[in-house]
Amino acid sequence: MLESLSAYLQYLKSPRLLVLSKDKKMLWKDLLWLLVLDIAFATLIGVIYYTLLHFKLIREYEEFDIFKYGFLLAMFFGVVFAPISEELLFRWQLRKPKWSILFVLISLEIVAWTFTKNDYALFFTAIGLLLIGLTTVLVMSKLNRLKKVKVFRMYYVFLFYYTAILFGYVHITNAKGLTLADPTFIFYIGSQIFGGLTMGYLRVKYGLKYGILLHATFNLIAVPLAWWMS
Repeated sequence: MLESLSAYLQYLKSPRLLVLSKDKKMLWKDLLWLLVLDIAFATLIGVIYYTLLHFKLIREYEEFDIFKYGFLLAMFFGVVFAPISEELLFRWQLRKPKWSILFVLISLEIVAWTFTKNDYALFFTAIGLLLIGLTTVLVMSKLNRLKKVKVFRMYYVFLFYYTAILFGYVHITNAKGLTLADPTFIFYIGSQIFGGLTMGYLRVKYGLKYGILLHATFNLIAVPLAWWMS
């Protein structure tokens, strides 16, 4: 346990692109203890949330009903569809330097769209991001290999954390009417942000399918529990 958690915490201090590990013994240890860590963090978030809610210190928001069309469909969505689609969308590019730049630029434009519907603002934001992207590509193409690696390592810290935060941010839509203006949002997306870090770590260290596996296993526990509580 300590070995897995220590390696994970060390990685969070300085996220970087790793050579894919083929150590299966360590893989299953990491999967187990990161799953336990995700469950523990989600539980902590839940306890704090319901305590504050009980004393009416925060506002309660109506959440998206994943059981609207039944338990089996909710299980399929939570354990199969969401892990595969979300890991492909958010974590696939963590080992793809060129694609990661495209991912960041497109996602920033989408995030900007959620903050304003002003067409002029969105247009100029898109133009600005396009210019940044083209400038980045041109500058990178003129650097030698060692400098490219150095720049990418500096950029990778941002990329890793940005991906996890963005993964959490998109889940804010699960609560109707919730925005970043209400600090309560952290209780609705905190677990997803934390999960984005653990799944990103597994993706970089072992491969995408293991991030999907952790995601699916967590939801395999969470969905039936949510069904029972509802």
